Amino acid sequence: MSTITRNPHASHWYTRDGAPMHEVLAKSSGLPRPTTVRDARKLNLIPSVTNVLGMKAKPALITWLQDNAIHAALNTPRKPGEPEEQWHSRIAEESDKIGSEAAAWGTLIHEQCEQFATGGAFMGTGEILDYVAGYEVWHRANIATTIDAEKIVVGDVGYSGRLDLHAMLTDGRRAVIDVKSQKLKNKPMANFYPEWVMQLAAYGDCLRECGDPLPLLISVIIPSDHPGPVQVKIWDNGEAALTAFYACLTLWCFDKNYWP
Repeated sequence: MSTITRNPHASHWYTRDGAPMHEVLAKSSGLPRPTTVRDARKLNLIPSVTNVLGMKAKPALITWLQDNAIHAALNTPRKPGEPEEQWHSRIAEESDKIGSEAAAWGTLIHEQCEQFATGGAFMGTGEILDYVAGYEVWHRANIATTIDAEKIVVGDVGYSGRLDLHAMLTDGRRAVIDVKSQKLKNKPMANFYPEWVMQLAAYGDCLRECGDPLPLLISVIIPSDHPGPVQVKIWDNGEAALTAFYACLTLWCFDKNYWP
């Protein structure tokens, strides 16, 4: 079987005080490279929430990746005389490209929402404003005050991450809000995945005093394939989700043989 050449995917790591340490300098070249578990042990780093949640099976994501791979294979014919290994690597590159383009569009939508949460206005121009118009409607109706946006939080048990929005709602409740984008055209309902509430619960646990309840945990989905209203889920299983996150953290530590 041929070996497929793929670009490495960076993992997110933080120092104990929450400073991002996603890359380190390679000794051989002096250039940045993705931080590894070996680096984390030396530097006493802690994993991101998304790193930890990598231990949880995500069937929908696996299906999406498989669909991308099939699409890439069908649209990347083998060149005359091309070695099989090189051909397979081009297919993998095309598959990664599909995901990267979707992620870039999602990041652009996300950045606009951050700008609105912190400054009360979008900074983009053109088509993107049509896509985030639904978020503006929801935000104005539900958010009274932005406490923090894109804030790095650190958990006492050894993890860190960057939450989207920490806010006071118009009804007086405090909430941790995560904004995501999803293809919703011709779909009656968005997909809300259990790892999302686990992520929110992990962030919320960093923000509460001992004995206090978790803040309200909210997922907001913006359509990524057509302008339209957002879909929102207020999770009612935060404590159970936090327990599940801690289980993933324990499994992550065991799997990596690293107990930060």
